[in-house]
Amino acid sequence: MYFERGSYDSNARAEAQTRLQTFQGATSISSSQYFGRDDDEGAAALASSSAAAGGYLSEEALQNLGSSARDAVQRVLANPDVQSIGESLRTGALKVRDSAFVDGI
Repeated sequence: MYFERGSYDSNARAEAQTRLQTFQGATSISSSQYFGRDDDEGAAALASSSAAAGGYLSEEALQNLGSSARDAVQRVLANPDVQSIGESLRTGALKVRDSAFVDGI
């Protein structure tokens, strides 16, 4: 059935309640943490450094975050499609500028 009506599982409910109790008092959790997946080690390292700094990001964590963001932006900008879009925008802006000068605006 789509909504699983009539398939109440007391073991599954008890397991879910136990899982929720482990996060009592947490200000936030991820679905990976809730379901017990360890597929995001970077977020775990960032969370541990944040917790060590009293809930705020430490200087090292901020530097790592900045470095990661910079790398991500460089990868996006290196994409040929993004470069093509940039060139199209540049060309369009030049045409608008030229037409404004021709019209005497």
